[in-house]
Amino acid sequence: MVDISTTVISSELRRRVARRLLPPLFIMFVLSFLDRTNVSLVKDQLHASAGISAAVFGLGAGVFFIGYAVFGVPSNLVLHRIGARRWLAGMMFVWGVLSALMALTSDPTSFYLLRFALGIAEAGFFPGVILYITYWFPYRERGKATGVFQSAVAVASIVGNPVGGYLLGMHGLLGLDGWQWMFILEGVPTAVFALAVPWLLTDRPEQARWLTAEQRTELATAIKADEPPADRQPRRGIGAVLRDSRVLRLIYVYFAIQLGVYGVTFWLPALVKRIGGLTDVQVGLLAALPWVFALAGVLVLPWLSDRTGNRRGPLLIALACTLLGLLGGAALPPWPGLFALCVAAFGFLGAQPVFWTVPPTILAGVQVAATIPLISGIGNLGGFVGPSIMGFTEEATGSGAGGLYLIAAVVLLGGLFAATFRWVGRRT
Repeated sequence: MVDISTTVISSELRRRVARRLLPPLFIMFVLSFLDRTNVSLVKDQLHASAGISAAVFGLGAGVFFIGYAVFGVPSNLVLHRIGARRWLAGMMFVWGVLSALMALTSDPTSFYLLRFALGIAEAGFFPGVILYITYWFPYRERGKATGVFQSAVAVASIVGNPVGGYLLGMHGLLGLDGWQWMFILEGVPTAVFALAVPWLLTDRPEQARWLTAEQRTELATAIKADEPPADRQPRRGIGAVLRDSRVLRLIYVYFAIQLGVYGVTFWLPALVKRIGGLTDVQVGLLAALPWVFALAGVLVLPWLSDRTGNRRGPLLIALACTLLGLLGGAALPPWPGLFALCVAAFGFLGAQPVFWTVPPTILAGVQVAATIPLISGIGNLGGFVGPSIMGFTEEATGSGAGGLYLIAAVVLLGGLFAATFRWVGRRT
C-alpha cells in the first residue's frame, strides 16, 4: 500500500502556494460565515419587527442548509469542469446580494425564502474550496492548509459578533432598523470582493504563471502521486458511494460536528444573555469568546495531525471536547457554562480540518468532486437540525439546555463512529 504521507514538496514552493492562495480563500470564508450566521444576533429584533417566533427562527436559520445540501454536488461538478476562479466568484457575488436582501425580511415566509435562497447560493463554496485545496496541496500539507482556511470561521465570529452588535446600534438611521443595516453592511462587501476573485485565484498548478516551470512540474507531480490507487476508489455512482460504509460513517460524523457548530452558533448570543444586564455590544463581545478557543483548535489539532500522520486521534480528541463542552453549557450556571462552550468550540472547529483530510485518501478526480459535497451537503443538514432542535426545545421548555443535551447525544455517537476509522492514520 502506498504511503502517501511521504509525498513532499520544497519549502519555498509550499510557502509560495500558501501565500498566494490561502489569504483570498480565508477572506472569502470569513465573509461566507458572516453572511450565513449573522442572523443569530437578531433573533429578538426579528421577533419584534417581523413576528418571528423562536421556533420559526430556528427553522428559518436552518432552512439555509436544505438548499445547501441539495445543490452542493452539482455545484462542485461544475467547478471541477470549468475551474474554481469563475465559479467561486459568481457564487460569492450572488450570496452577497442575497445576504444584503435579508434586510427585506417582513414575515416568516420572506424569512424562509431568503434563507433558502442564500443556502442555494452558498451551496458549492465550502466543498468547492476543499476540492480546490486537493488541487494545490499534497496530502501531508492539507491538514494545515485546511486549518488555516477554516480558521476563518473563528475569526468571522470573533470579529463578526462585536461588529454585528455595533451595527445593531444604527437603529433609526435613514429610517432603517439596526438589524437591517447589519445585513446590508455585511452583504455588500461580499459582492464587491467577489469581483476580485478571478484575479486572485488560479485554477490549476499547470496554469500558475506565478510559479516557475520547474515548480509547476514539481507540484503537479506531487499532487498526482497522492491520488489513491484505483482498487481503493469506490464506483462513481452516488448509489454505490452511499453504500460504502466508510462514506456513510464520514457523513454521520460530519453531521454530528455540524450539529454542534450550528446549534451553538445560532444560540450562543441567547445563551450569553442568561448572564443578564448586558448591552448588545457586550453580548457580542462575550459571544466572541468561544471562537478564540475555536481558533486555537483549528490551528493546533490539524498541526498535530499533520505532524504525527495520525488523523483519528486528533479527531477523537476534538469530538470529546465538543461533547464535554455541550454538556457543561447545558448543565452549568451562565459563567462556567460559557467557559464550557469555549471547550466545545475548540473541539468542533478543530475537528473539521482533520476530518477533511480523509475523503481525498479514498477518492480521486470526479469521484472526490462529487463525494466531498455529498458528505458536506448531507452532513451540513446538522445546520438545519441543530437550530431547529434548539428552537423547538426552547419554545417547549423555556430553555435551550434540552437542545444541547440532544446534540451532545448525537456527538457521542459520532465519536463512536470516528473510533472505527481504523484506516485513518500514517498509512492510509
